[in-house]
Amino acid sequence: PGNIAAAQSANFFKSPQVDWNKMIEANKHTNEGNSLYYVYEDRTDDKVFTANTLFNTQATDNIAINGGVTYKKLSSHNFQNMQDLMGGTFFKDYDNYGTSPGHIQPDLNNPFRNVKVGDEFRYNYYLYANTWDAFTQFKFTYSKVDFYVAQNFGYSEYQRDGVYKNGYYPANSYGLSNKVTYENYGFKGGLTYKLTGKHLFVVNGFYQSKAPNLRNVYANARVNDNVTLDVTNEKVSSADLSYIFRAPRVKLRLTGYYSKIKNATEAAFFFADGVSIDDGDPATTDPTSAFVSETVTNIDKRNIGLEFGFEYQITSTLKVNIAGAYGEYVYDNNPTVRVNVDALASNIKTYPYFDYGKSNMKGYKIAGMPQQAATVGLEYRDPHFWWLGANANYLGGNYIDVAPILRTSYFFTDNTIGGGVPIPNVDNALAQKLLEQEKFADALLFNLNGGYSIKLGKQTLGFFASVNNLFDYKYKSGGFEQARNGNYNQLVQDFTPHTINNVTMTTPSFGPKYFYGYGRTYFFNVYLNF
Repeated sequence: PGNIAAAQSANFFKSPQVDWNKMIEANKHTNEGNSLYYVYEDRTDDKVFTANTLFNTQATDNIAINGGVTYKKLSSHNFQNMQDLMGGTFFKDYDNYGTSPGHIQPDLNNPFRNVKVGDEFRYNYYLYANTWDAFTQFKFTYSKVDFYVAQNFGYSEYQRDGVYKNGYYPANSYGLSNKVTYENYGFKGGLTYKLTGKHLFVVNGFYQSKAPNLRNVYANARVNDNVTLDVTNEKVSSADLSYIFRAPRVKLRLTGYYSKIKNATEAAFFFADGVSIDDGDPATTDPTSAFVSETVTNIDKRNIGLEFGFEYQITSTLKVNIAGAYGEYVYDNNPTVRVNVDALASNIKTYPYFDYGKSNMKGYKIAGMPQQAATVGLEYRDPHFWWLGANANYLGGNYIDVAPILRTSYFFTDNTIGGGVPIPNVDNALAQKLLEQEKFADALLFNLNGGYSIKLGKQTLGFFASVNNLFDYKYKSGGFEQARNGNYNQLVQDFTPHTINNVTMTTPSFGPKYFYGYGRTYFFNVYLNF
């Protein structure tokens, strides 16, 4: 088995490209030209209109007032677009996974439609958003103290317009939905105390409620207009305190900050195995695998950290810059997880979801960014109008995005959500290892940049060039856990070497997906000022 696996692996790397010609021939001679294989795009066409007005006035020598109003109108067309039939003449638009004659139709108004290149198919809808935002700010400037206070008010109105009457959701997929509205407000203020001309202390505070993201308001906008349960305004609060030192040759800043986000919502889509749902109807065959939409609501996040910046002019031509940040960005509670399964939809049950309950997310790191970073740079500027700079950059504390569904109690339930039985003989140490959040290796990147300018009469000719990641260091910049394997037994099997069809599998079939940072990149710019 090991030799077979090695041979298959070698063959794949030798010829990794799929056999496009074979696929094209299959389309030409199968099902009267109905393409088995095709190329499509999930497309979003946005049209945005924005208007804003600003007001500024110097009320007194010490008091300035400004304000403004912004209006934004969004029309977002979302659809699946056929790009290439790959030798076929059409594609019959129906859902192979449908469990009833009605369910297989993406659009009951046009059943079994023949799709050609350039046509929309599978899903087709618009999202509309009208938002207003108004703010005022008062700034006070004095010899020892500067401070400001500001406030804002926002209004958001969302609506979905379905172009297709989906077979799973005939009652709530076609046409305009009801409008969903949110009102929000916020306050912020700050103070700068000038101990001397060189020593300053700055403090800022902020609180704001924010409308949820349009994409998170609708639980599964591709096929219905259901509004996500418990979706509500996010509440964001933060505070920071800084010490600033300014001198002719030295600049320094030290900042401590804290922020809290409450009631956030996140949505995801994935194909899940082992998530059969008991809908309470013995006559219904409950799916054991399904494409699902997952909503995670009532998410709290906490960010706390320190930032440091230092600049020193060593000579008139040579300068050093040092900066660093150390933070802790974590989930601060156990949010609620729900899964929507289309296969259980009906005219009566237009929102077929299962409530997984709480996900044990508290303490897990927030993904998508390094939690520690530092940079050291040197810059030389020659009197003859050329300059050269170099930076060494450190990125650390970067973690994978964990799957909330795997942290619920149903992770230890045998293959069912509703009515499942606990999995016996769970190895708690192994389970803890499987659910441990992966931390990526730290990265050290080097960048070079430089430029030159020259006077040509009244014109200035200049050059700028940079090389980032000079040593072509390969590193993981992000990633996410897959939730396809929804319980302990499946995850153990996938991550443990096992044999399928006499082939030993040593790599998980549904392991984490990773993103990688750019390797060595180059940039060159020429400009002429006249």
